[in-house]
Amino acid sequence: MVKDEETKIVLFCINCNSETEHTVNYIGEYLKSIQCDKCFKKVEIDRRHLRTVFAEDFIDRILSKPHRMSRDLKEAMAYLLPFFPKRLFKEPKKVIKEIIEVLKKKNGE
Repeated sequence: MVKDEETKIVLFCINCNSETEHTVNYIGEYLKSIQCDKCFKKVEIDRRHLRTVFAEDFIDRILSKPHRMSRDLKEAMAYLLPFFPKRLFKEPKKVIKEIIEVLKKKNGE
């Protein structure tokens, strides 16, 4: 069962423009509200709104992930390219040329 908890803490109140004692309410481990004990200004956390905002941000990050990864990969390759042995790039060319020659000979027969 979820247990409600109330705690007192000193925070800066923008309404009072000073540090005052505040009452902080939790529902389980989640913050529910904060209220200034001097001016009684209360800030409540709307979990449904927060879920919506975070869900939208999460979806945007998922959709932009492939673009960000390819950009990062290009940057890493540009940096690392001078350190690769040249043979690494020449060998695949040779293999592809040999495959093309074999295919040409086979089609020519």
